[in-house]
Amino acid sequence: MAAYIDRRLRKKMESGAENDQLEAILVVKEGGDADLVSDDRGLARRVIETASDLTGDQPSAVRYFPKANAAVITATSRFFRQILKDENLAIASATDIDLIDFFFPE
Repeated sequence: MAAYIDRRLRKKMESGAENDQLEAILVVKEGGDADLVSDDRGLARRVIETASDLTGDQPSAVRYFPKANAAVITATSRFFRQILKDENLAIASATDIDLIDFFFPE
């Protein structure tokens, strides 16, 4: 199943340059691997590290929420384009709220 990608995040990625910094909340699927059980950052960390390895970009900020299988990340658009391809990603959402979009969705 493909990840849900918030339209606000999509708009920011489409309108910005590759090196623009974006902030997003990422939620990964449940990690069932035995080697991830002892790692409180688990699959989220692995997904972030994979995107970093593939792009050569490091997030400028990462905050993990292990019990939610989530992280809030500040990184380049290029980094987010790569991480959105990961099959372990469940949800990607912008961190801000646009009230116009909230009350008048497309």
